[in-house]
Amino acid sequence: MNGTRTVLSQDAGTGRAFTLGLTQAGSAPAWSFAVGGARVTGGLPETGDWAYVLGQYDAGTGTARLYVNGRAVGEETAAVPVAGEGDFQIGRARGAQGYRDRWQGEIGDVRAYDRIVVPDELTALATRAAQRVGHWALDTAPDGLAPESDGGAPLKLGAGASVFRLDDDPCDLLDPDCVPDWPLEGDGHLRLDGVSGHAATDTPVVDTSGSFTVSARVRLTDDAPAAPMTAISQGGEHGDAFKVRFDPENSSWDLVLAHADEPGAPETVLRRIEWPDGDSGVGHRVTLTYDASANQVSLYVDGWKESDGGTAAFDAAWKSTGGLQLGRGRTADGWGEHLKGVVDSVYAYAGVLSETQIRQLP
Repeated sequence: MNGTRTVLSQDAGTGRAFTLGLTQAGSAPAWSFAVGGARVTGGLPETGDWAYVLGQYDAGTGTARLYVNGRAVGEETAAVPVAGEGDFQIGRARGAQGYRDRWQGEIGDVRAYDRIVVPDELTALATRAAQRVGHWALDTAPDGLAPESDGGAPLKLGAGASVFRLDDDPCDLLDPDCVPDWPLEGDGHLRLDGVSGHAATDTPVVDTSGSFTVSARVRLTDDAPAAPMTAISQGGEHGDAFKVRFDPENSSWDLVLAHADEPGAPETVLRRIEWPDGDSGVGHRVTLTYDASANQVSLYVDGWKESDGGTAAFDAAWKSTGGLQLGRGRTADGWGEHLKGVVDSVYAYAGVLSETQIRQLP
C-alpha cells in the first residue's frame, strides 16, 4: 500500500472534518486518525487480517486518540476540531478536487458516537466473538469414528485407541478386585495406550495463522511418566503449529509452538507445573489460545493461567496443513510422544475465548 487510504470521514466544505484510515509512515503504512490539523498514527496493518480501528476526539480534554484492536496506539495529541456538517463518508475523503484516498479492501461494523467510548466498551467492541468449529464428546466411535457434535469432521481412531463407556465394561462393585472407571465427561471418553494410540481428523480444524482456541480434558494413566506425552496438537509435515504435552522432567503441562514447519525450527514454550494424575480423578482441562491481533499465546490449566509466564509474545504463527491430533505430536523421528491416558470433551474455536468462557468449559 502506498499513499493514504480512507476508511471513514466526514465532509467539511471542500475538505474533511476528520479522517480515519491509513497513511504512509516512511516506507510502511500506519493507521491514522486526523482531526482538524492534528493527526495520530500508530499500529501496523496486516494484509488479509481484520482490524478494529477507532478514532476518538475528547472535547473535555481537547485531545485525539487512536485505538487499534482495543489498544491505544500513537500519542494522545491536542486537536482543534473543524465544523463538519457535510455527509458521512465510508471508503473515501473529500478534497479540493473531489473525493479521493479511496479504500481498497473490506469495511464492516461501522459505528459513530456523539460521546467518548469508555474502556470496557472499547474492549467489547474490539473483541470478535469466538465461533465454535468443533466439539467431540468422545462418547461413541461407531466404525472407529468419533463424531463431531454438529456433523463436522469426525476423529478417526487409530490402533491403540478406543472409546470407553461405563455400560460397555461394568464390574461388580462388591468385588474387592473391581476398580471401576468413570467417564471424565458425559457417557464415555477416549482411551489411549501410550504406544500407538491416537485419534485425528483428516484436515485442519483451526486456522493456526489466525486467532483460535483449543481445549481438551486429559488424565494421565501413570503417576511417574517416563517421557513427554502429547495430548492435542495440529501441525504440518515436520512440526506442530501447536501442541499441549505433559513433560515429566518438569512435571508440567507445556504449550509448545514451532516457529515454522521445518525440522529443528525454534519453539516457544509456556509451562504450568502440575503433578501427574496416576489414573485417578477427573484429570485436567488444558486450553490454549492464540490472539493474532495481539501476537500472544496463553496456556490455561483448569481455567487458570499463571500470572507470570501464562502468556507469551508469539509472532511466528503459520498455517498448518495437518489434521487435529489427539494423543500424539510431531518429533524429529516422525509421530511420537504418544499419550498413555484418557482424553475427553474436546473443543475448538475460531477466535479467542475470554477467561470467563474458558472457566465455563466442562
